[in-house]
Amino acid sequence: MEKVQREVLSAAMIGTILEWYGIFLFSSGAVFIAHAFLPKGNPLATIAETLFLFAIGFFMRPVGAVFFGHFGDKMGRKRMLLYTLLISGISTGLVGVLPTYATSGVLAIVLLIILRLLLGFGLGGEWGGAMLLDLENFKSKRGLWGSFVQSTVGIGLILGALAFLILTTILPSSAMYSYGWRIPYLLAFAVLIVGVFIRLRIPETPIFAAAQKEKKIAKYPISELFKKHKLNLLLSTLIVASSGTIYYIGVTLLPTLFEVEKIVTVHFAQFAIIGFALAEIFFVFIGGILSDRYGRRVMAIVANIIFLVIVFPSILSKAAAALVIFMVFYGIAHGIGYTAEGDIISEIFPTNVRYTGNSFAYQFANAYVAGPAPYASIALGAVSVFLYPLYGLVFSVLAIASALKIKETKDVTLSEEVSEAPATQKAL
Repeated sequence: MEKVQREVLSAAMIGTILEWYGIFLFSSGAVFIAHAFLPKGNPLATIAETLFLFAIGFFMRPVGAVFFGHFGDKMGRKRMLLYTLLISGISTGLVGVLPTYATSGVLAIVLLIILRLLLGFGLGGEWGGAMLLDLENFKSKRGLWGSFVQSTVGIGLILGALAFLILTTILPSSAMYSYGWRIPYLLAFAVLIVGVFIRLRIPETPIFAAAQKEKKIAKYPISELFKKHKLNLLLSTLIVASSGTIYYIGVTLLPTLFEVEKIVTVHFAQFAIIGFALAEIFFVFIGGILSDRYGRRVMAIVANIIFLVIVFPSILSKAAAALVIFMVFYGIAHGIGYTAEGDIISEIFPTNVRYTGNSFAYQFANAYVAGPAPYASIALGAVSVFLYPLYGLVFSVLAIASALKIKETKDVTLSEEVSEAPATQKAL
């Protein structure tokens, strides 16, 4: 690997790691956030309110996708990625210096909500830009190289979980509730400094620079996207929706059900989540490599088939060991299709709307379909235990149908435009 390739991969990964780290810190340290920022009351209700604050950032992700996608397709990937990095680093780090509810009352909650909204807004532009920084710098093996960016979800999940596992081991409970919970957030400032230094050193992607030189920039990328690429946008969104649903059912719904039924402790569930993340990171690379050989669509379909096989037994199992086993399988299912998903929703759009297209599909699907999956599944499960998987099953079937319909992109040249021809036609 050449030096410039290493720099591109580092620049693409640093911001997404920081974004995911900031997001997963909130869920991993939910008990400390609840203590610091919410009035005392029923412990379960307080945790639920904390998770609601966690979810607030989801609503800003599509807004960030449209905003950064628009300017990223007009002004360049590099500039937008500097902005998203600054937003994610500052919004995460500032949580560590916020006043608590005990000292500032409602103001503390308001400030926390603002920072969560900013983090969601930044993530809306970070992921899509990072994927393009990666893919638009490599002419071949884009599945492999795209895996580096896609692995950052698992890395961020592990770092967020480990931060609190380590601190709760080192510090007494009183210190954690007093000041210890702030340390993981403050560390974001150090990552931010390193990230800015790395991203300032990289040039604009050659594919966007060429489009800019040839004056192929769209005046209104979002309008161009919906006017000329609406079918590919719909299919891309449905593929992402299922992948995200697999993720949130695995990481959120499953451990929650096991905890509520007192099959495992919260601490045990954290280790199971780390097991998910390790499997996911490994199979992100396996899936990426295989997608370069067999195609993006095949890997997306394989991921959904694995999910269809495991979802019912994972919900019905009642043993602690089963949680760990199924969490690993969920990590495999998500990981093996995640790189293919990221590649196909980036490669399917032309350069002048690629940032807008991949960001909108990814963020809209995750915010409004995948994000609510645990809550929708719990509501269905309240009717019958056999209905818990229904939400995920519906979108998994839709994703398989979408993968069969969408055009294969593994051999596409990113400087060319992909038509909305049926998948059975030869790829460009």
